[in-house]
Amino acid sequence: MNLFHSQIQGNPYHRTMNKWLPIAAFILILLAGIFLRVPGLAERPMHHDEANQAYRFGTLLENGTYTYDADDHHGPTLYYLTLPVAWLTGAKSFAETTEITYRLVPVLFGLLLILFTPLLRSGIGSAAVLAAALLSATSPAMAYYSRFYIQEVSLVFFTFMAIAAGWLSIKLGSRRWTVICGLSLGLMFATKETAIISYAALLGAALLCTWMSRRIYLPLKSVLLAALCAVAVSFVLFSSFFTNLDGPLESILAFKGYFARGAGVDTDHIHPWNFYLKMLTYYRFDGGPVWSEALILGLGIGGCILILLKKVPSKCDPELAGFLMFYTLLLTLAYSVISYKTPWCMLSFLHGWILLAGIGVAGMLESFQHRKIVVCLIVGLLVAAAVKTGQQAQLTTGRYAADYRNPYVYAHTAPDFKNLIQRICDLETVSPKGKELYIQVIANPDETWPLPFYLREYPNVGYWQDTDTLPEQPKPDIVISAPDEEMKPDAFLSEFYGLRPDTLLAIHVDTTLWNAFIETRK
Repeated sequence: MNLFHSQIQGNPYHRTMNKWLPIAAFILILLAGIFLRVPGLAERPMHHDEANQAYRFGTLLENGTYTYDADDHHGPTLYYLTLPVAWLTGAKSFAETTEITYRLVPVLFGLLLILFTPLLRSGIGSAAVLAAALLSATSPAMAYYSRFYIQEVSLVFFTFMAIAAGWLSIKLGSRRWTVICGLSLGLMFATKETAIISYAALLGAALLCTWMSRRIYLPLKSVLLAALCAVAVSFVLFSSFFTNLDGPLESILAFKGYFARGAGVDTDHIHPWNFYLKMLTYYRFDGGPVWSEALILGLGIGGCILILLKKVPSKCDPELAGFLMFYTLLLTLAYSVISYKTPWCMLSFLHGWILLAGIGVAGMLESFQHRKIVVCLIVGLLVAAAVKTGQQAQLTTGRYAADYRNPYVYAHTAPDFKNLIQRICDLETVSPKGKELYIQVIANPDETWPLPFYLREYPNVGYWQDTDTLPEQPKPDIVISAPDEEMKPDAFLSEFYGLRPDTLLAIHVDTTLWNAFIETRK
């Protein structure tokens, strides 16, 4: 079904409209995605995970080396993909990078996820593609984490590319798409080791589709080619382009730690099975706004019903639709069962629901294709609902970007933390040392990040976990510590700032430096 099908087939004007209206609609959707993802990239304070990733990239940028670390840092693609952005922005060192340098990378992949949705046009139809692109562009979760310097959005993109390329490889018998599918599968793992959860869901969906159709289709040559490409690209990246041959093996051994955390061992990120579903359907906390992406889930369930009743839209391939349904359901189940949960992990199965929602919308439109008023009403309601979710997305990326009442804000750096950084900048301007100020940071690592990112321009910064190991000389100009750290009252003046909603940091300023600063404020 063409979304803009006209009964006056012979009219050239209507044929032109049929051709250009979907394109114009898609361009508007892409512009909406840009509007919700690009503005104010530097305003939200860096999350400690973002800062940690940025710090590791700084080593790659300055030294040209990367060594895989299995301890919570995930795969290398994020760092290597940041290099072109740093080069284009003229950054030659970690100190010269900015928040924008890093956040442009997930923004790009968030937009590519929208831009490449038409790859499934031959499998789910134009109407479903437009609806899915619209929901991807305006989804608050998708918009928020498309501005977050972590691996999740690129993982979702590579997963989608694996599905789309796999479908096109089967439909067209194309080795080129087989190679793209294999490379995408390898990039998934090289992005984040938890890609194995998506692998399991993809395999499970394929087996269920095979069982349902009672037909086995196994293009062995294509499978082997895709597997070879996946292993090759993964090996190259984990080995840091053959400079660290232990990297690929370590990426496999890392699963011991991931399996333990997934079962709830040695982690604070334990949540009930319905953690994600509550967040997506209805969330309100401490008097904040109501957040909901129930539109996506509702339309996705509608898509599942059509698939189960074998009433998918005429332009939708039943086997691909069934595969998407099983894949999404299995992935949702897996992430719900796993005890370890962080909000960004849900993006993988949320995008599956978005594709199913597109099928649901296409099914409704086809049911009323001969009643133009009803079709226009459905389209109008969908656009109105998308505008509403888009407004929520704007709140998540704007006013509530670092507010704990935002469901996607998780252990985030408090806005007050930037006041601490501004205080250091103010002190630097009145000190004859300038950025050569000697700064001591005395705190546990979990109370330190994202300080290393924000102090990247100060060369004389040292980090200690306790005072016993502090050097006696020279005397620091500034000490940053946990709030219970005692300092000599005649030697330092202390202030306190919020690091996170439940964590404070103290800044202790040498009295001479403080007095010089106060003189500039008179």
